[in-house]
Amino acid sequence: QIDRRFLSIAGDVCCHEGSLELETLDLWKEWARIAQKEGTPCIVQLAHPGRMSPAGAGIRPKEMRALCPSEVPVQLGDTWLDKLALEKVLGTPKAMTVEDIDEVVGMFVRGAVVAREAGFAGCQLHGAHGFLLSQFLSPHTNRRVDEYGGSPEKRMKLLQRLIHEIRALCPPPYCLSVKLNSADYMDKGQGLEIEEGLEQVGWLRECGLVDFVEISGGNAEQKHSGLHNSFGAKTVASGQKMKGSTRIREAFYTDFADRVMQMESAVPSGTCDLIGLGRSAVLEPEIPRAVLLNPGFDDEGALARSHVVRGQWFSRMIPVKVIGGGLPIQFFYCKGLKSDPDISIPGMIVVGLWESSSSGLLQMVQRLVATFSGGQRVKME
Repeated sequence: QIDRRFLSIAGDVCCHEGSLELETLDLWKEWARIAQKEGTPCIVQLAHPGRMSPAGAGIRPKEMRALCPSEVPVQLGDTWLDKLALEKVLGTPKAMTVEDIDEVVGMFVRGAVVAREAGFAGCQLHGAHGFLLSQFLSPHTNRRVDEYGGSPEKRMKLLQRLIHEIRALCPPPYCLSVKLNSADYMDKGQGLEIEEGLEQVGWLRECGLVDFVEISGGNAEQKHSGLHNSFGAKTVASGQKMKGSTRIREAFYTDFADRVMQMESAVPSGTCDLIGLGRSAVLEPEIPRAVLLNPGFDDEGALARSHVVRGQWFSRMIPVKVIGGGLPIQFFYCKGLKSDPDISIPGMIVVGLWESSSSGLLQMVQRLVATFSGGQRVKME
């Protein structure tokens, strides 16, 4: 994160105003050295949660509201309990002034410079999953009528400004990447849709300043997820039996990627140039070396751990959607830096309640909110 006042969860790693001071920068350098000691280049993802910053997660005073391009509160569920929980945890965000935007730009640029000075290979701007940059890119949350909103071109101005200002200070071979939503997965006409997403990728390609674009999708208010059962396949054959909505969602990602790649005639084949491993790598950190690059496995056998989150009935029983909806994803972060592939949701709740006795119940709620919004972070002790 780039602003200590606005974190997605208490305990987020944050690049702040003191990060370029010698003592703090030495810690960043040590992190970069350890992460890259075997030759793998690492980049730092820079993010600001915007309206998805829960109360108490950062150091902002209670009266300071979370930020958003426009005053658009998060909507999760229709019951009075849902609305009460959201008002207490997230509230109604403040529409950002131009001065607020200028300040955020400076913080993103500082984050990029800290990554450079620490020795990381580059940075990625997080423009997906309902965080601040994606809030500017989506017509659902950006209802401005000034230079930063009102048309697809103006909604991109903040991202464009960040890219130009970062590149001015961090030229190649420093790697600059952007993570983008292919769509918001909301009802038609309510959020970012595929055509506008393609326009955003088109500009990123044409500007010649970005090394790669990561395609993702979704936000806290999407109607359907399909993520909770995404580890149910044990073989390639049985993989075809996955839930229909999950298969459609994955096909949508590849369709979007296909259309992106068609924009570059020099690429003879392939839907994409890089594959990102998220939850598979959480369950099996050694999967690239142990399986994917292991000549002892053929294509049929080179598979990630099969897993369906157990006890999802429990999450459906919770009347507050902002909490219950995030529990199946929270599974991947249970027990801190090492996920427990066999724990159920009820078991995870027991662990969480035990931890809350020392860390506080509010922090647990913040973690669940951040998880549901796609902004989950592992707490660093």
